[in-house]
This record gives sequence, structure tokens and C-alpha cells, in this order.
Amino acid sequence: MFAQAQWDVSEQLILSGGVRHERFNFSVDEFTPLLDNNFDPYVGPSVAGGELDFSDTVFNVGSVYKITPTVSVFANFAQGYSVPQLFRVLNFLPPGFTIDRDVRFLQPQKIDNYEIGVRGNWNNFQATLAGFFNYSALGLSSRGQPDGTIQYIRAPQRNYGIEATLDWQPSNKWKLGSSLTWTEGEDDQNEDGDFRALRTLEVQPLKLTAYVENQTTPGWRNRLQLLYVGNRNRGFEAGSDFVTIRDYLVVDYISSFQIGAGNLEVGIQNLFNNKYSSVFSQAGGGLDELLYNLERGRSLSVNYRISW
Repeated sequence: MFAQAQWDVSEQLILSGGVRHERFNFSVDEFTPLLDNNFDPYVGPSVAGGELDFSDTVFNVGSVYKITPTVSVFANFAQGYSVPQLFRVLNFLPPGFTIDRDVRFLQPQKIDNYEIGVRGNWNNFQATLAGFFNYSALGLSSRGQPDGTIQYIRAPQRNYGIEATLDWQPSNKWKLGSSLTWTEGEDDQNEDGDFRALRTLEVQPLKLTAYVENQTTPGWRNRLQLLYVGNRNRGFEAGSDFVTIRDYLVVDYISSFQIGAGNLEVGIQNLFNNKYSSVFSQAGGGLDELLYNLERGRSLSVNYRISW
């Protein structure tokens, strides 16, 4: 159940708020986990089934204030309430786990989300800048162990970051833009006030994108786009990651032609044939070398689409 309302206080100020009641019911019969918490085949008695019921009420409030007709500032607070990914939790269990006794391990995650920012929208230029902070008293994260296994953790967790975008249309034929996302996060595994960095699969490194697009003719458009993913070593230094994540740069070129009733798109991915491994592959490869893979080199794709 939920209710949401908006109040246009004036032409400059808009307020909003809402309330939502969440209820989750979980039941499972007796089962045998796939693996134990050391990722070894599970050996031991079956886990007795059980039933759990969780419910909570969460809120959200927000405001937008127009400083000028083209510039606005905003602030939001919202609560999230969700069940952990039960596959992650129930398939990698420590010996002696029971549904009823280890209820904390299965509890939903309630998150307080705070956001503040500014955005501008002019005739041929748009920009946004926002910062966020999220906190959960019972987060769900994972941490690499010295023996190469992964331990799932329910502990206080915080995430924060900034996001920025720029878009510019200098003429009716040209478009340029860029975005930047930086995030970090930590958890307090021992609940002693000492927060340690989360692993990179849960906190992505710095990401920078850019593009330039040209409407060369009425039926022909060309676009060059760039993706840069930065280094991240906080997870490795905290013992959450098995390796330091290395940065990489990828450039793609896309050309589209209007032909007949459809659109022909020709793309060259990884235009400069850079040799790199994705964040997921680098982080996973630290756990198991079979998970480490290089991404595709320069590749050509051709697509034709018809809309009706």
C-alpha cells in the first residue's frame, strides 16, 4: 500500500511526500544448500524449513526550488525496504544454520537515501550536479577472505557519491555531452565504528563518459562516444578485493543511415583496439583465474531496424 502527494506551493517551490507499507512473507521447506560459506560442496544435515514475516512503513519527502526559470535546486529523502537476494544468502550457508535462529541474516534491508543537487536547462545547454548519501543499519555486502572465499555480511553500511552531466547543442547539427559518476562505500563488519571499504563489485570505480554527435545530412548521423573507468584500490587495501582494479578507456563509433522505411546502423566498438578487462572480470579474476577475461578488441556491427 502506498500514497504519494505533491503540492505546488508557488511557481517556484514544489513539495512532495509519500508513505508506503511493505510486507514480505518468506517460507521454505527443508533443503540442502548448494555450497557452504567457503564455496565447498555442502556437507552436513539438511537445513530445516521455516517461515518468516517482515513488514515496515517507509517514507519519502522531496522539494524543488526554482531559483530562476532555468535553474533549480532539489533535495530528497527516501527510504527503501527490500528483501536480500535469497539465492545469495541461502546457497552459501555456514554449518548449523537455521531459518528461525539466524533471522538477522535474512532480514530485509532498510536504507535511508539522501540526495541534494542543482540542475539547469537552457535553450542549448543542460547541466546537473547531485550528491547522495545512503545508510543502512543492516546492509548486505560481501568480503574476500584470505583463503580465497567470499563471506556475506549483514552490518551497518553507507554509500555516497556525486553525479554530474553536461549536454550542449551548439547548432542543430551538433551535440556534445559528458557525464561523471563517482561512488564509494563502506561497512562496519564488527560494529565498532570502524568502516572499511566495500569490494568493487558493490562500489563501481569512477566512470566518465563523453560523446560528440553530428547530423551530417538529414538522413545520416555520426556519433563518437568514450567510456573511461578509473582505478580503485580501496577495496584491495581493506581486504575486500583480491586485486587492485585498473583503469581502461574504450571509444566507439556509430554511424546511422535512414534507408527506405528503416534505419541502417554501422558501429565500430573499441575503435582503437584497446586491450582491457572489465571491472567485473578483474574483480572476479582475483578470486578465480577462470573468471578473468579480456574484452573484445575492435569489432564491427551492422544492424537494420524498421519501425511500424
